[in-house]
Amino acid sequence: MKQNDIETRMATAKIIDHLSFGVTLIASHERVKQELCNATYSILGAKDSIPIDQLVWTKLSYIFGDYHPYDTSFDAAEELIIQKSFFDHMWDISLVEMMNHINYESWEQFDWQKTAEMLNLANKEHTNELRSYQHAYRIEFDGVLSLFNEQLIQIFKEAYKAGYNNDEINNKKKSKNEKLKQFAQLVRTLHIGASCHAAVRWDQKRQLNGNDLLDFHHAEAALGYCDLFLTEKPLKVQVSQEHLGLRELFSCSVESSASEGLKILNMCKI
Repeated sequence: MKQNDIETRMATAKIIDHLSFGVTLIASHERVKQELCNATYSILGAKDSIPIDQLVWTKLSYIFGDYHPYDTSFDAAEELIIQKSFFDHMWDISLVEMMNHINYESWEQFDWQKTAEMLNLANKEHTNELRSYQHAYRIEFDGVLSLFNEQLIQIFKEAYKAGYNNDEINNKKKSKNEKLKQFAQLVRTLHIGASCHAAVRWDQKRQLNGNDLLDFHHAEAALGYCDLFLTEKPLKVQVSQEHLGLRELFSCSVESSASEGLKILNMCKI
C-alpha cells in the first residue's frame, strides 16, 4: 500500500499472487497469540500439540478471520449450503481481485516514521542503562511480551484446567535464563523482533527509521516461517550478526541480491 502508483501496485500484487498461490501468514498479533499458546503447552509438557508451522497459514481472503453469512432468512440446511459456497468463493479470491475493491483514497497509512522517531528518543534516554546486547534483548522481549499479558494468563488458566501443572516450569535442572531462552525462542515472532530492536539499541550510533520497523516485521515472518527471505543488504547484515543467533536458530536463507535469490528459488523448484 506504500506504492502510490496504481500500475506498480498492481504489478506487485500479480507477483505476490504468482509466488504465494494465495497462501499467506495470519496477521502478526494473531500469530503471536498462537505461538504463546504452543510455547506454553510445550513447556508444560504437552506431547500432542499441533506444530506451530501448521497453524499460522491461511488464504489471503481470511487473513482477518473467517467470515460467512449467518442468521439469514433461509432454513438451516439452505444457510449451510450458502455458507459453504461463500467459503469456496472467498478461498479463490486473488490479491489482484481484492485490490480492485479497495478504496485507496480512504486508506489511512500508519505513520511509521513518527513511531521510529519516538523510539529513538526513548532509546536515547536509556542508553546508559544498557550493559550488553543480551541486556538490551531482555528489555525488548519483556516489553513486547507485556502487551500479551492477558492472553498469556488466559492460556495458563486453560492449561491448568486441562490438567497441566508447574512441574516442568519449576524444573531445578534448568536455570531461570535457560527457561527464558527456551520460551522466547518458541515465540518466534517476538524473539526475532526483540532481537532486531535490541541490535539497534546496542549499536548506539544507529537510528531507527520508518522503513526499519516494516523491515523488522518482514524479518519476523520470513525468518520464522519461510525458506527464503529476500531483502535489502543492511537488513541481511543485521539479522546475520552472530550475537543475534537468528541464522543459527532458523533455517531460512537470507539473500539481498537477485541472482542469489533466484538461484535458491530454482533449487526449490518454484
